[in-house]
Amino acid sequence: MSVPLRIRSLLRTALLATSVSILTWGAVWAALVFVPPPDRGLVVVRATERDYAQIAEEGELRVAVVPDEINWEIYRGQPEGLVRELLSELVRGSGIELEIIPVRSEAAAARAVARGEVDLLATSGSGPRPPATEIAWTAPLDEEHPVVVGRDAGRIRRLEDLDGATVAVRRFSALEQAAMDWKRRLGGRLTIQRLPSTLTDRDLALGAARGTWPLVVLDERRARLEASVYRALQVSPPLMPALPVRWAVRPTSPVLREAVSEFIVQSRRQGLVAELERRYLENPERVRSRRRPRFRAAGDTLSPWDPLFRLAGYAHGFDWRLLAALSFAESGYDPWEVSPAGAVGLLQLMPETAATWGADDPFDPGQNVDAGARHLRWIYDLYGDVPDPDRLAFALAAYNMGIGHLADARALAAQRGLDPNRWKGHVAEVLPLLENPSIYGSLPHGMARGTVTRRYVEHVLSLYRRFTAADTHARAVIPARGS
Repeated sequence: MSVPLRIRSLLRTALLATSVSILTWGAVWAALVFVPPPDRGLVVVRATERDYAQIAEEGELRVAVVPDEINWEIYRGQPEGLVRELLSELVRGSGIELEIIPVRSEAAAARAVARGEVDLLATSGSGPRPPATEIAWTAPLDEEHPVVVGRDAGRIRRLEDLDGATVAVRRFSALEQAAMDWKRRLGGRLTIQRLPSTLTDRDLALGAARGTWPLVVLDERRARLEASVYRALQVSPPLMPALPVRWAVRPTSPVLREAVSEFIVQSRRQGLVAELERRYLENPERVRSRRRPRFRAAGDTLSPWDPLFRLAGYAHGFDWRLLAALSFAESGYDPWEVSPAGAVGLLQLMPETAATWGADDPFDPGQNVDAGARHLRWIYDLYGDVPDPDRLAFALAAYNMGIGHLADARALAAQRGLDPNRWKGHVAEVLPLLENPSIYGSLPHGMARGTVTRRYVEHVLSLYRRFTAADTHARAVIPARGS
């Protein structure tokens, strides 16, 4: 029996079993009491207790969902997400329309179900853990595996490695209970930092990448998705048995619970759940592409940070479009980007470099761009002996690989009869040699990823040309100060 047919069968059973006459639309409307928007951001109406028969009569299923890139989101004007697609299949052919009600946390969603403000809590995670008398769980949709993530989480290979550590976890979540279980098993030698329930997995991962919280508890698959974006993150193996992922309804809605559970069981059996999980939970490129800022290489707007690039360009003698190209290549315009080496922000500055050029908080976009422009200006001025336009390529190469490694490359070029003051076909040609052990072993500054730097310079210059192509007033050459 197909899922919609099964739902209609359950509905007919409910209609025959109940002695309550079907409410007319006027009676339904009279039964509704308006509830002012609560502080958790949920805007709904409170209804009398209702099961599937009343839901079908009204023609609407109200579902609380925490919006994110996995559950439900509006992307380019269209709704999508793992939970959204499952819900669409749930009501397909039943004549019932979905009303997706976004809430700020799964704890808020559970409260909304318990109070009768929504009919169903739908999630792709293990969700909250309120008392069993307040909500009724459906059949398991899947399971999740608690792990810890952080800049140094790779050292955590088993639970005993958390002895004496501190972990941060979202309050009122099943993962909080997992952390409490770890603490009991470690004899209390684990500190749990409870964070607001409204923080998303992305918020927690960003905090871990920045070092705000050394270790954060997340589901393994979501943790690996975030680690694909925040490259400084490491992910531990699962540290305890899996937790079930289930949806929830009111205890007074047994027919709805049975219908949803039957749908979940059939969706798992038919492979729909596995297919959607591959698309949304096991697809890092999808998450990266949605977080990757877009730019228009025409007109006056390239990024949200154009005013900062303009100010820094004016202050330090650069075409602002060069700074825009540099930022896009370095961070994709993401002010929270953290590299595996620890470089941060729009222009990917190491903390010590940022401090040298006056940035107390390198994650602050304004401070980061100004410090990065100062740093690039200082590098650019070092190569006054290099004629334009090669001088800019040299400055970008040194920005990426360091002044010392570029000095090694120039020396190698001279040794091979090439011009150490020219880029293409000369210094750029010998950069890959910095990766050769038989060569870099004798160099003052050792090994460097020369091939990466050569591609980096080509990429930034290509972006710069693209950004300036539509504007004849953009300067193609950067004047040296005092020249």
